[in-house]
Amino acid sequence: MARQTKTQAKVVPLRPRKKPSSVALTPRQAKALRKQDAAHLVHGFVPLGLQQNKGVPVFVKGQGIYLWDTEGKKYIDGLASLWNVHIGHGRKEINRAVAEQMKQLAFAPTLIGPTSVPTVQLAAKLAKIAPKGLSRVILTSGGSESNESMIRLVRAYWKAKGQPKKTQFITLEQGYHGTSSGAASLTGIPLFNAQVDPGLPGVIHMPRPYSYRENNGAEELEKIVQREGADTIGAFVAEPIQGVGGVIVPPDDWWPKIREICSRHNILMVCDEVITGFGRTGSMFASTGFGVVPDILVSAKGVTSGYLPLGVVLFKEDIFQTFLETGDDYAFWHGYTYTGHPTVCAAALANLEIIEKEKLVQNARTQGRYLQKQLAALHALPIVGDTRGKGLLAAVELVRDKATKEMFPADLRIAQQVWEKALDNGLITRVAGANNIALCPPLIITKKQIDEMVSTLGRAIREVAEELDGEWQRASGK
Repeated sequence: MARQTKTQAKVVPLRPRKKPSSVALTPRQAKALRKQDAAHLVHGFVPLGLQQNKGVPVFVKGQGIYLWDTEGKKYIDGLASLWNVHIGHGRKEINRAVAEQMKQLAFAPTLIGPTSVPTVQLAAKLAKIAPKGLSRVILTSGGSESNESMIRLVRAYWKAKGQPKKTQFITLEQGYHGTSSGAASLTGIPLFNAQVDPGLPGVIHMPRPYSYRENNGAEELEKIVQREGADTIGAFVAEPIQGVGGVIVPPDDWWPKIREICSRHNILMVCDEVITGFGRTGSMFASTGFGVVPDILVSAKGVTSGYLPLGVVLFKEDIFQTFLETGDDYAFWHGYTYTGHPTVCAAALANLEIIEKEKLVQNARTQGRYLQKQLAALHALPIVGDTRGKGLLAAVELVRDKATKEMFPADLRIAQQVWEKALDNGLITRVAGANNIALCPPLIITKKQIDEMVSTLGRAIREVAEELDGEWQRASGK
């Protein structure tokens, strides 16, 4: 037997405690799992010191909007895990759909021709619920893959149109589009690219419509088009509402103006609805809520509510017809092994049925208004500068000075402090920029649960504010 290295952790068999009501493991089992996690698993966005020194929760069960870890601690899933568990945890309908499909067929190679019943049914369903005109579907395994597919789709389209110089992409500063190579280049958050530059050439980042701090309108796009030339720009790409970048909600007229500029200059408009799609903001797709129809719509996450990995690219019929006009032998040479996996598509169909049957889009709209109202009450806290959002997508911005909107120093990691306090208090949130805490609960959430969530977040913010106040007083000698 090979000698165990220092970094290896002993594997302990996981046998739950005998108490029927308990979901916790024994203290020994829980400790062993944390040790194994620190020794082997790399968490992409987690500070290494946090994982190595303090450890992260290891979840064993979810039900509705709640999660339980190995030690039996209960959490409010205030982020729908990663912006994606729309229908909540523990839905037996998904389990049944997945199990039934796995009994019938393990796999079908949709990429090279043959496909499966749920794959075709899902494509038809997506075309039916998509914004008008988006009738063609590409399936992937997630958001980053969908954006990679979109990049290739845009460039293939312009080449097929006889305009091969239209290769540039315009995206927003602090926009997030994934971490695979091309998608990361579209991402306008330096943190995600500094370690691996240079990225995809031909990407231009423009100022975002951040009304709390900056007054950047759609004319910023017009300026870039005039400078670069419309004949070099393939697409404008943005999230209808920025997620990771701080839940930035643009003014109501911003997207219609962007649509007009793109149409006038013959530039494809792409909406990245990986986070905002499938009801999150109170509309099936957020772009519809802003009164626009993109040429290409990219999504993922909520299409399966996170039960299995799936991504979606929806695009207009005239793009497909352009390819078809090049000749019957034309093929869009792009895809993945698990494109349109039958079991994943079966999960998506069951998930979409739940969203429609339980009117979760309407619930997101109704409960979203209540969430925004309750969050507004947090302005009474000394370090809360702004609360914002749309539907069940929201953020709280923390400031050092409310009057001047002065930010906290980056090295203070103020949002990280609140995130950790919230986690200690049993609430999962998301750091969305150095000074923002994001909330994105399952679409099944009730008013009572919203009160519980906001109260817990308020307590975490208050605790951090009190600690800061004590530190400032000590520093000033009071």
